Amino acid sequence: MSDIRKHIIRDLFLLFLIISLGFSTDKNIDEQSVITDISNDIENNSDELFELLFSEAKSYYVEALISGHFKDTSEVKYCFDRSFEAIAEIGELDTLNPLQKDDFNRFCEKISNDFQIKFSYLNGDSGAIGAAFIREEINQTVLDTVRVGWDTLVVLDDRLGHLPIVTSQKIERIIEFFAEKEHKRFQEWLDNAGLYREHMLPILRKHGLPDELFYLALIESGYNPSAYSYAHAAGPWQFIAGTGARYGLKRNWWMDERRDPIKSTYAAAKYLRELCDEFDDWFLALAAYNCGELRVWRAIRWEGTRDYWKLRSLPRQTRNYIPTLMAGIIIALNPQKYGFENTPKDTWLWDEVVLNRCYELEDIAKVSGISAKALRDYNPELRRWTTPPGEKKYTLRVPKGKSKGLPDKLAKLPDIDKKPQWITHRVRRGQTLSYIARKYGTSISSLVAANSIRNKNQIKVGQKLQIPANNYRAAVYSTSSKKNKIIHVVKKGETLSEIAEKYYVGLSKIRSWNRLYGKRFIYPGQRLQIFTSSKSSSSKKVHSGKGKIIHVVKKGETLYEIADLYNVSLSKLRSWNKLHGKRFIYPGQKLVIYKSSSS
Repeated sequence: MSDIRKHIIRDLFLLFLIISLGFSTDKNIDEQSVITDISNDIENNSDELFELLFSEAKSYYVEALISGHFKDTSEVKYCFDRSFEAIAEIGELDTLNPLQKDDFNRFCEKISNDFQIKFSYLNGDSGAIGAAFIREEINQTVLDTVRVGWDTLVVLDDRLGHLPIVTSQKIERIIEFFAEKEHKRFQEWLDNAGLYREHMLPILRKHGLPDELFYLALIESGYNPSAYSYAHAAGPWQFIAGTGARYGLKRNWWMDERRDPIKSTYAAAKYLRELCDEFDDWFLALAAYNCGELRVWRAIRWEGTRDYWKLRSLPRQTRNYIPTLMAGIIIALNPQKYGFENTPKDTWLWDEVVLNRCYELEDIAKVSGISAKALRDYNPELRRWTTPPGEKKYTLRVPKGKSKGLPDKLAKLPDIDKKPQWITHRVRRGQTLSYIARKYGTSISSLVAANSIRNKNQIKVGQKLQIPANNYRAAVYSTSSKKNKIIHVVKKGETLSEIAEKYYVGLSKIRSWNRLYGKRFIYPGQRLQIFTSSKSSSSKKVHSGKGKIIHVVKKGETLYEIADLYNVSLSKLRSWNKLHGKRFIYPGQKLVIYKSSSS
């Protein structure tokens, strides 16, 4: 595709999104305005913080669609991750006016829908927001087919100490929906239940809760720690930030304990126990879990009844919430009856290692024989590339049997003390968040999140800020005598991914060297610093004396698994296939692997 056609398509994407998402046309929004940082002269108030974060979320979304058109999977994932981070930060603001809420909710539905439908391959079939979408689809397409007043409840189980199980026409329709339209996805949820059953049930029982509430997490998230809804709820039990904090779940730039299956279960058990004690009725308690206690009490006062099934003034989602839960429980208790298999995954087992300082996951992977991906899977609360810097003692989970001697191995890591835990910046007179973000090559929203900043008025002269420098290696590369500095002048139509591939360096490194974090576009004529070593061209050499293997990527495979399968290093696998800066592969992709005769 010619450069001219690429730019035409990019312009059309921008024009379409400006119209469809209601971008304000009287602000002269053009590509250059998306590129530039937010002006240092903006007023210091929460409205502008919303505009700043919202603009960043929309800009990354535009870039994700453009990158998706050119099949730049790495850039698509990067942009969606940044956009969802900005959305999560906006979700914690408590000062949005009705117009802002409407614009924000409309945008969330749009980006979530595109992420789920057009880019579902990025997170597998279930997707990070799959459960939320199924509940929304049930709300829109299933439940309204049953007329109010024509539905009759039938009690299936009402034993003491258990959650009452009932069925109705609505519930039967939802069961049919799960069994037919969403059979594959619901089967995955049932299988995932095996991972956590032995951990979650004792916690629920300890708080005097019925066993059936274990399946609340099935409906909320499919037992997916990474689940995220466009209502800004996260984790297996779908806590919003405020409720999670109320029950002791920490959330900061480094970690989010709402995503931890064990910690979030303790919080959910406490919350459900309080709701049951408050309402003395499980259906009302579960309704409050979904929409809040005050909303339920208001409906009870207005309608003069405590019967959940008669409360028509509850939000539509809440009126449909318990029927969906009932359908999930009925299927889970007898999956074969509804065409599902009883094939739960093995129980999640782990060892714990107490760390007295922060370590990068890549460093832990080097000495433990555990991939960085596996470490993230075992510690889903971690949001960054490292364990939390501010924690004096952090308990890291590792696969069973992998903890022996790990602290000693970590202590012997070379140059570990030279790696900064974080960068501390003391605010000087006249400095703004925008200036500080550019100075350290990060984004304003990252500074806001890392330091719990609500508005720019909170920045004071002498205040110390934690700077979440995403890659301290930038400074190392820029001063290392072993690195050759190249100035690359961006040509028309070039992308960062193409430039990274040309010089055999990582995309994240180019961003770091040139402080491109938070900037969505490069432009023709821009001068980029690139540091290469003499070894950077080694991948161009002929692999004499080595057998060539073509591996076709299967669904669910990762680069770590493929490298391990053929007993080659991950860096070589990336180099042979020009995957520098690309973090994702896709099913059907062909990878070249060279094996020596001795291996």
